[in-house]
Amino acid sequence: MRGCIKVYNTAEKLVSEIIKPGLCSGCGACIGYCPYIKSYGERVGVVHDCGKSEGTCYKICPRAVTNYDDLREVIYGSSESDPVFGHFEGIYYARAGDESIRRVGQYGGVVTALSIFALETGIIECALMTGSNFARPKPFIAASAGEMQACAGSKYTASPNLSLFQEAIKKGYQNIGIVGRPCQCTAARKMQQVEAIKGERISFIIGLFCMGSLSPEFLKFIKDRRFDEYEKMDIPGDVKFLKDHQETSIQYDEIREYIRDSCQICYDPLSELADLSVGSTEYDYGWNTLIIRTAKGSHLAEDAVANGIIEIKEYPAERLSLLRKAVFNKKKRVLGRPDASYLEFSDKERLYFLTNGGDA
Repeated sequence: MRGCIKVYNTAEKLVSEIIKPGLCSGCGACIGYCPYIKSYGERVGVVHDCGKSEGTCYKICPRAVTNYDDLREVIYGSSESDPVFGHFEGIYYARAGDESIRRVGQYGGVVTALSIFALETGIIECALMTGSNFARPKPFIAASAGEMQACAGSKYTASPNLSLFQEAIKKGYQNIGIVGRPCQCTAARKMQQVEAIKGERISFIIGLFCMGSLSPEFLKFIKDRRFDEYEKMDIPGDVKFLKDHQETSIQYDEIREYIRDSCQICYDPLSELADLSVGSTEYDYGWNTLIIRTAKGSHLAEDAVANGIIEIKEYPAERLSLLRKAVFNKKKRVLGRPDASYLEFSDKERLYFLTNGGDA
């Protein structure tokens, strides 16, 4: 009679709606607490159906039904936000005050600098980050300044950092930081509401800008081309690989096919649900874009500036306009896709994109 039971939010549903259609973002949130969900590299699979009528795995998945208005209400106390940038208290150019951090980090090294500062001030006891380098990315629990600095630099693939959350819990960490892509920020906010997995121990979230992460096949591509011998990768337009001040580049079209299908339906390229969001400026490569979103994020950023951990400056109006246009167009494209039905928010927000042009 099992076939007569109405199934809700289970591993079975995770497979049929998310994994099999190729919509898994590889965030890792569903891994670590369920013995039936496994990962291999950056791929996730369910080895057995648990048979539960309500499964946490589906509940916290960022590609399962996601009500943005409800999440915004929990995070900010209001569902109202800028439809393009999300809720924010300020947008700045920023860079690390320590030149050694800028040197190893991506652009201005802001993520590394703020992660270390959050650790040293007791806001977090560790952070789930991506370790190693762009050619061999792996999830990592960073619990010291040195470990955080070793994780510096963009990786561009879908390292499932959240898969280590339960390991961090077992190690006894009470205040866990998250550094991750927009989908991981969404999953982390969902996790915070699930007491059964101790999600309330997620205490601070630094979100990364992401217009699309690359699939595991990309790692084979760079190995075959021997790009894995380089120290750093960057995508300021073309794809650049750097080593000992030498640079090799290929056209972006050569890696376009490796963008994960799940990224095509991502509505949130700026990590809107994070405490702080950080990305490139796509203009001045010695600086990051820093978006301050929550009161907690604002306090950390203010203290970091006061202590010389980071420095900030005004965001040029013309660059802000270009960022707004790029994000607007990305969101509008997503809303036109039938497979983006997981998104839930007000009709007012949806109509904003569907009735306005790219300069809105």
